[in-house]
Amino acid sequence: MNYYVWYDENAQKSTLEKIHEAIASYTNRFATVPNLVLVHMDEKAELAGVMIRGERNIQRNNFWIGMEQAEKREESHE
Repeated sequence: MNYYVWYDENAQKSTLEKIHEAIASYTNRFATVPNLVLVHMDEKAELAGVMIRGERNIQRNNFWIGMEQAEKREESHE
């Protein structure tokens, strides 16, 4: 899977604001709405229609945006 990486260290914005901006940038660039965002474990949030997954190897203020195939999402919920 390929990811679009967004970095935002602005302490005035919430994690959810940063995620919204990252998704908007991804959508503008690729003309499709992503369904997956990888974030640092401590920056986990919830957003309807998008899986936001906390990962240990993602640094703070970095947001990896991408598309996860439907069958992969189903496997992760089993």
